[in-house]
Amino acid sequence: MRRLVSGIVAFVTAFWCLAAVAPAAQAAEAAPFSAPGQEIVVGCGNAEAAIQVTWGADGVSLRYRLRDTAADGRSPVLKISAVTGNGVTADYVFDDGTVTHARTAGEGFSSWYGENDWNPGTIGTINHLNIEVSNGTTAEGTLCTRYANLYNWSGLGLRNAFEKEGAPFSGTGGDGPAYDCSGLVYASYDEVADFPGWPVRSSQAMYDWARTHTGQDRIYAQQVPYSELKEGDLIFYDADGEYTGNITHVAFYAGDGTVFDAHRTGTPVGFHADWVNSRVGAYRILGAVGWAA
Repeated sequence: MRRLVSGIVAFVTAFWCLAAVAPAAQAAEAAPFSAPGQEIVVGCGNAEAAIQVTWGADGVSLRYRLRDTAADGRSPVLKISAVTGNGVTADYVFDDGTVTHARTAGEGFSSWYGENDWNPGTIGTINHLNIEVSNGTTAEGTLCTRYANLYNWSGLGLRNAFEKEGAPFSGTGGDGPAYDCSGLVYASYDEVADFPGWPVRSSQAMYDWARTHTGQDRIYAQQVPYSELKEGDLIFYDADGEYTGNITHVAFYAGDGTVFDAHRTGTPVGFHADWVNSRVGAYRILGAVGWAA
């Protein structure tokens, strides 16, 4: 049985005081993900950071690289923090022992670096990553800072769905304590901290919304090839046997050829076989917010 688990231990919150830091202590390079769960580019002035993340059961695997887009005498600076649903924060510690990573001004692109299955001191379940990018260290004079949050909507939605295993199926639009297929998705996401709420309710409406909201925003969808499915992705089906392309079912992908869903009348919420021949499309529900200091 798959469960998203987390532990809670003490942590130290570090205040960000930028200084000129040589990045030479960065360890072995990490190849970028060929199919990341989510990626974003955060830019500020001539500083630019590319971030790739793939959410896991206990943490997040991430890749990052910095770029100085013009020689203005100021270094691009990156900080990454993990944030729980109740606001507990822990900073990513780079290989040089600092919580900020600066690239020497004028060096262009850096190599990719990163870490697999990062869980910062097991602070608890990560709700999102906070990314901070600045153009210039404190010593050089910081011209600007840009922020972005990357949210783990898919993973947290699936975790909440798991908590409903064994609940009865409802064929009348139930979203608790009995569920229909889209009601399970709707209710599971609704319990995620900071989730803005589904703008639609039925499986057909969810599918139509996903196809038309693919730009990075507070909540958006990313179409996923079946070969790149990750746990928590939503699979939409034409499961009524008529195969007209109408969406009649939605399920969480649960890995290894299984889905987690409110399946059918008489069958409780839980793990079931994937109706591969009835698939119409798969989407990953993501969240991102960017803002300037």
